[in-house]
Amino acid sequence: MLANAAVNTLLAVLFIVNCVVMIVFVLFRQSDSGGIGAAFGGGDGGGAFGTKGQAVVDKVLTFMGATFIVLALIFNLVSTSGGKTDTTGVEGTSTPKEGE
Repeated sequence: MLANAAVNTLLAVLFIVNCVVMIVFVLFRQSDSGGIGAAFGGGDGGGAFGTKGQAVVDKVLTFMGATFIVLALIFNLVSTSGGKTDTTGVEGTSTPKEGE
């Protein structure tokens, strides 16, 4: 049981770090339409990492998105114990009969 809690904690930390990093890279990503800066007359600065750096940001976002999905599936399997239910103590119980 202790090992399961440690794995859950580790996966939760990895999941949160992945989410935060993905949010940061989404904020650095240059939009195709110029975004809100173009609406107010802002020039095209080439994004936060320049024009060639945008390809790197896109690749990192693709990797982080795939990692997000994989971590979510693993976290679900581990946190639900792989779909196994705990049936201890159920065998000794009986349903009350009518009139009891």
